[in-house]
Amino acid sequence: MPDLQRPTLIIRRAEPEDIAMCAHLDAAYQTDYVWQMHLQEDERAVQSVFTQVRLPRTMSATCPYSPEDLMAAFEQSPHLFVAAYGEEIVGCVSGFAEIWNTGFVVNNLIVLPQIRRKGVGKLLFKVIKELAAEQGSRQLMAMVQTKNHSAIQFARQQGFVFCGYNDRYYPNGDIALIFTLTL
Repeated sequence: MPDLQRPTLIIRRAEPEDIAMCAHLDAAYQTDYVWQMHLQEDERAVQSVFTQVRLPRTMSATCPYSPEDLMAAFEQSPHLFVAAYGEEIVGCVSGFAEIWNTGFVVNNLIVLPQIRRKGVGKLLFKVIKELAAEQGSRQLMAMVQTKNHSAIQFARQQGFVFCGYNDRYYPNGDIALIFTLTL
């Protein structure tokens, strides 16, 4: 039976007044796993290996960006969509096309902790994926912190594959794992 007390979830393009609310969404998460990097380099080869390691205890982590940085990124993003129950924004996704390589970068996907694992992230991702395809993009790219196991699992469930990393990508010095999805 439908919940008559709660409005229906809608996914829509963000309005300018939504940007501040998106920038202040709780993007914190907990994890039991990290991808640990092992780098071996000599004059003839460079080898990097990532190993999924179980942590001795659950670790809490916050978004690597400040709300001010997120607000600036959202203001500059040509594509920002929100998931909302009525006036309450519970998630957002942003991205931009890279015309030079017919790619599309999904640079933020945030869903409130109490709403996670209920399909909201999948709906937001579906909208941005469809937009990328409509614009002629051939692939999606997303960067994820090595310690954001839930986001890594989500990306893999959506069909993304690991294709590389960027050392010290995030402001806090964390490594970004790079995932791509062919459209």
